[in-house]
Amino acid sequence: MYYSLGDLLWVFALILVGWHLWAGLAAKEQVRKATRKHCEQLGVQLLDDTVVLTRTRLKRDRRGQIRLQRSYEFEFTSTGEHRYAGIAILHGRRITQIQLAPHHLV
Repeated sequence: MYYSLGDLLWVFALILVGWHLWAGLAAKEQVRKATRKHCEQLGVQLLDDTVVLTRTRLKRDRRGQIRLQRSYEFEFTSTGEHRYAGIAILHGRRITQIQLAPHHLV
């Protein structure tokens, strides 16, 4: 059985999309765990135990290599009464920033 170049390109595209989705799920889980740990250290509660991908782009790291940068948003509470926003940035495989909005302390 012979495959045309077009067929091989479609198979490659499907594999690439599958890999991107799988890597995205792994990245989201990494950020969720790090965000939950960061919130626990600061004495606030990560709400809904989830993060939401808001932006994906290519950006150079400190060594000049182009890496995928993913930005996530999450919500937390310090008093149980109000929701506050936070962001987490994953650059390549490294979390470069977790930032919480100003909030009331208990």
